[in-house]
Amino acid sequence: MERHIVLSDLKQKGLLPPSWVAEYPEQASILRLLMSPSPSDRPSATELLQTALPPRMEDEWLNDILRTIQSPEDSRVYEKVVQTIFDEERLIMKSLRQHGERVEFYRGDSFFSQYRELETEFRDLVIEFAKEVFRQHNAKRLEIVPMRLLDDYHRNRNTVKLLTHEGDMLELCHEMRLPFVHWVIKNQKSSFKRYEVSGVYRRAIGHSTPNRYLQGDFDIVGGVSPITEAEISKVAVDIVAQFVNLDQCHFHLNHADLLDAIWSWVGIKAEVRESVAQRLSVMGSLRPQSSERKASWVFVRRQLLQDLNLAEVVVNRLQTVDLRFCGVADQALPRLMGALQPDKHTRKALEELSTLMGYLRVWKIEENVFIDALMPPVESYHCGLFFQMFNEGTLLAVGGRYDYLLHQMWDPEYKTNPPSAVGVSIALETIVRCSSVENRTFRNESSIPVLICSRGGGGLLKQRMELVAELWQANIKAAFVPVSDPSLTEQYEYANEHDIKCLIIITETGLSQTCSLKVRHLELKREKEVKRDELVKFLVDAAVAQFRNFSIWT
Repeated sequence: MERHIVLSDLKQKGLLPPSWVAEYPEQASILRLLMSPSPSDRPSATELLQTALPPRMEDEWLNDILRTIQSPEDSRVYEKVVQTIFDEERLIMKSLRQHGERVEFYRGDSFFSQYRELETEFRDLVIEFAKEVFRQHNAKRLEIVPMRLLDDYHRNRNTVKLLTHEGDMLELCHEMRLPFVHWVIKNQKSSFKRYEVSGVYRRAIGHSTPNRYLQGDFDIVGGVSPITEAEISKVAVDIVAQFVNLDQCHFHLNHADLLDAIWSWVGIKAEVRESVAQRLSVMGSLRPQSSERKASWVFVRRQLLQDLNLAEVVVNRLQTVDLRFCGVADQALPRLMGALQPDKHTRKALEELSTLMGYLRVWKIEENVFIDALMPPVESYHCGLFFQMFNEGTLLAVGGRYDYLLHQMWDPEYKTNPPSAVGVSIALETIVRCSSVENRTFRNESSIPVLICSRGGGGLLKQRMELVAELWQANIKAAFVPVSDPSLTEQYEYANEHDIKCLIIITETGLSQTCSLKVRHLELKREKEVKRDELVKFLVDAAVAQFRNFSIWT
């Protein structure tokens, strides 16, 4: 009888028992909406399921299980749940329900094949060539473990995570730089070059395996900016040029401090800068000053004005930055210097960009190189100069300086200061897809690295850079101390740290092709004057016998 009275009052008068309303206010509000005479006020079934309705019995049972699983004292329930998840008969029945009788089961390892024979052959070619270029720069490989046991201290919500039969959580390698930074800090490295070629994993869409992408990383610990940025740029360009038409590629440069100055000049508040950068990213892969990039502003303006409610004067200034301050360096840098406030950080950023452009010209990297003042860094840890390389809108390489990351993770109890560091990540998977296997040649590798040294002449940085590039072109491992004016002692110490036994010493008097350079082998205690135009031949011949054929020194 009481139930009939309550329901009648609700249906005819819209009244609920006051005591029930006091105990369940949220549910009372939902019932009033459901009883509304206007259909538009009533929640849909989907909306209703998202509300705080009284739980069903099975929901309470499930919550009890979840609470028990989270208890650290008793792991029996958790282990039983994991065993049920991995029960093969249950998985087979689940697949049959999803796919019907179309499910086929394969025997043997052929089910795990991913690429056809020619594709695999070409992937091997790209991998070997990338490794060859890395080794030419005297980098050493440090292998990255493809997965790790997930702990409570280092978690990334974007990574691919797997559950083992024992109930442990594994994390697949998402990127290769952070593990290297941990290694640098643990081993207190102040000068090191490393490379790695491996797969990185991204989450798949729907019920499919994680996506694996082939990537090559090259890092330089130590050295001086922007010499080291120039070298990682050279590495990226040399690898890409072997497989992709460089005329179709474009190289975008920026500096974190310059980007901050642009945000301030335009009037973008700190709390919306990330959102603005996301809207601008739709044109980031387009060449500055191209008709496609200019046309994209119609869409970008609408998003900035409507979605972010930016003032029109602010959006106009952003567009002015793109039209006037993004482009070839010789035009963009003077305009930026004239428009921005000449504070210490902005001036230093512009000077570093200008110097970097000069170093890139030494190595003949100047075509399709642009200053892109609106380009944000792909990696949050890039704190100084950074760059991105594209091929017709497809990202091929990302690089930059990450001193800030080392400073963040450095233990304050260490007696030494954290070193500087730069690195580049090259999308080898994309290069494989963008390339053809036709007319690809492969060069043999020499195994003895040499160090280009200077004596006097203010460091002869440009000459050292030119000579090292000539040796790289001849497929000879070569390096130079990435400092503008190192002493001879510093260069010997660098050779010792990097296990380089052969030095080539240049002076102001030995720069022409007809003059001689001094080749010195530290371990054999031998040296010889070699004509500049005969240096490559001498090194190639000497490498055949590991420099131990003493007749070459006479």
